[in-house]
Amino acid sequence: MESGYIDTMSERTRVDTLKDWAPLVLGVIAPLVLIVLILTADTIESPKTAYVGVLSAIPLLSAVFARPAATAFVAVTTWLAAAAFGHFASDGNVQAQTVRLLFIAGFGLIAIAASAVREQRQQRLMAALTVAAEAETMQRRANTDELTGLANRHGLTDAMADLTGRTVSIAMVDVDGLKVINDELGHLVGDEYLKAVGSRIRSNVASRDVVARWGGDEFVVLFELDGDVAETVMNRVVRSVSGHPLATGEGPRRVSVSVGVAEWQPGEPQDDALSRADAAMYRAKSNGRNQVVRADDPA
Repeated sequence: MESGYIDTMSERTRVDTLKDWAPLVLGVIAPLVLIVLILTADTIESPKTAYVGVLSAIPLLSAVFARPAATAFVAVTTWLAAAAFGHFASDGNVQAQTVRLLFIAGFGLIAIAASAVREQRQQRLMAALTVAAEAETMQRRANTDELTGLANRHGLTDAMADLTGRTVSIAMVDVDGLKVINDELGHLVGDEYLKAVGSRIRSNVASRDVVARWGGDEFVVLFELDGDVAETVMNRVVRSVSGHPLATGEGPRRVSVSVGVAEWQPGEPQDDALSRADAAMYRAKSNGRNQVVRADDPA
């Protein structure tokens, strides 16, 4: 696993390096190399300056990759190179040389403007992506319980709203004896209990199921299953939670949960379904805890 992680990080480093060097190589170095190649070819060919007009495209290449300042540098360099070459290797046609230089200057200005527009658009896009990411982060935090990392009550009610009209079951889970743990060992150990129970619930249900901390020592699980199947799943959760003691500074301590399961009936208000699951959970506690009780369907 460590080797794979290192390989992934190395690959990311290589990609980031390429991203950093691409504007310089493609936006500055490559255009300058092309200037040299074009003028070299023009020196070899005859008549001289036949290829100088091709230099008009060089600043446009730079505008695709480079920032406006770099594009301006390439545009000025291109124009100076064309002017110098025309001076030392003139074909005698001063008017044609002047027209070439005007074209190169014009394309250079267009390239600078295009680069500025491209960079502005990129900045607006990055700003929009940043705002969207921040909004998503805030939404996720608003729906997440800080202690356990599970959904909170707000996140659960949002999930229930999305499941209206489907076959849904609700499990209300209470951590047995948490008050005693808090009194004897302190609230930090109690928090460890809550995190451990939340983790064991999460690992024993499907990824599509919603696990939320309802508040205090209570959790809620939301299934897209009928009541019978949800009851079976929660019996497995109860066995998993109580099957392994929780390690604490005072030694291993037993942990268990009491669960009430209710099938959310079509047209039934959310609060009524939650209340039925909560009432079933209290019956489980009254019956001796560490068990699942199925709620009666509403009349």
